[in-house]
Amino acid sequence: MTTRSFRQNNYPLSQEKLIMTDIFTQSTQPTKSSMPRLNIIGTGKVASTLAIIWHQSRQINIQAAWNRSFPAAQHLKSHIPHIQLHKQLNTLPPADIVVIGVSDQVIETIGRQINQTDWITANTLILHFSGALNSKVLQSNKQKVLTGSLHPVFAFATIETAINTLAGHLCAIEGDSAALPLLQQLAQAANLTSFNINSAQKTRYHAALSISANFLVTLNAYARNILANLSLPPQLTEKLVNQLMQQNLDQLQIMSPAEALTGPIKRGDSNIIACHWQALSSSERVVYKALAEQTLNLTTLNRDKYQQIAQIISATND
Repeated sequence: MTTRSFRQNNYPLSQEKLIMTDIFTQSTQPTKSSMPRLNIIGTGKVASTLAIIWHQSRQINIQAAWNRSFPAAQHLKSHIPHIQLHKQLNTLPPADIVVIGVSDQVIETIGRQINQTDWITANTLILHFSGALNSKVLQSNKQKVLTGSLHPVFAFATIETAINTLAGHLCAIEGDSAALPLLQQLAQAANLTSFNINSAQKTRYHAALSISANFLVTLNAYARNILANLSLPPQLTEKLVNQLMQQNLDQLQIMSPAEALTGPIKRGDSNIIACHWQALSSSERVVYKALAEQTLNLTTLNRDKYQQIAQIISATND
């Protein structure tokens, strides 16, 4: 952490030292007037969770919030009693940080509206939480502001659950170089472990995370559906799939994917793969083929065994 992020906001050096001391030693709590002032636009799960945690950290002054549905923003009052809830976006008070917590489709639109606010300066940090979009969508032709993004690698099921379990997770940050120290401070205040991501690589980064999170759930459902017409109780079907998936996830904590891989494809057992193929419906084979092709790439099979399996999963559906 450098002192640059605080000087950008014109904080006196004495206040800057006070904040830095609080972050690193927790020996002195800063006053509200010495904390960076933060406004929230959009009070969904991610923005609300982080706002509450930042408030609890006593390092960030969560001063105001706006949400398209005013009643939906009122839940923040129970956690942050002093927060100002605004019905109009243009009535938000001056702030050092503006957090945009809306859906990806409207981030750029909201960013343009914020850039037209009278109190915005070149030292104001505007950031969003999107994993797929980078900070460039917040840049305006009218005036220069600091822009960034902060993406917690976490599944936000509910606000209350997230408040209690978010700490310790990873968080990607990217944006203007001058904004990075303050982005790092925000991540640290939420007890997140931050890492930098190149702006140009943001979408590919998010695609990989979506695959690992969303497609894991899809794969679970795919396996359960194959078992659905068997004479097995639903609870047993769930347990069979979940336990095996969890076992392999645990193995991946200590092994590479190639090392953790087990099963007939790794062994080159083409007879078993042929049996699988015959047992599956036409629609099930489509998914099986795609997954098997990727799995073959993890193996060290010789050419003959590789080709035998590739030929089986390329066969025309009966």
